[in-house]
Amino acid sequence: MTQAQAPDQAAKSEVLGEWMTEYGNRLTLMARRTTGYASIWLTHLGKPAKIGSAAHAGGVLREVRWEEPWREQTDEWKNQQRRHIASLIATWYAEGHEPPRPAALSSTAIGTFDCFGFRFAVEPTAASEHAVLSVINVAGTLTPVADLLHDQGRICGMSTRPGWKSTPDDRKRTWRHEAEAILTRAAQQGRL
Repeated sequence: MTQAQAPDQAAKSEVLGEWMTEYGNRLTLMARRTTGYASIWLTHLGKPAKIGSAAHAGGVLREVRWEEPWREQTDEWKNQQRRHIASLIATWYAEGHEPPRPAALSSTAIGTFDCFGFRFAVEPTAASEHAVLSVINVAGTLTPVADLLHDQGRICGMSTRPGWKSTPDDRKRTWRHEAEAILTRAAQQGRL
């Protein structure tokens, strides 16, 4: 996509790429620049059929969901397709986006940290023992990923929000450790 295109054209679906499976099926990945989703299509007898979707953020594939009966494919087959999809999304993102600029910190956030290529913010809520962990996108918008229960900064419990429950445990441990450090500092400074 070029910069000269009209804004309404930016929302049109683009073909990110096509590839052949080992069984001779042609798959196509399509996405729109304004969303974090892509669709996976199979061409069978000259007709396209949607067989799955992929969620992505910042050029990183987060999740692939398969439609029935494609959920029944082997894990090896799914992993092969996932590698193709991840590669196409990363390339597409790199070609069509400027490097992310640091987002402005929300006035309600008490601290931020970087983890695995994403920037997160911790925000206290009206309840003194509750805080929200959010991911910050390049526009500075906060998207909640987890609720934190704490006692003067020491985290007693963390519950991930829908869409983030499949986050690997090592990342969740990092989230918890970093958020606890921010909350503890804020409690010591009387900001909670």
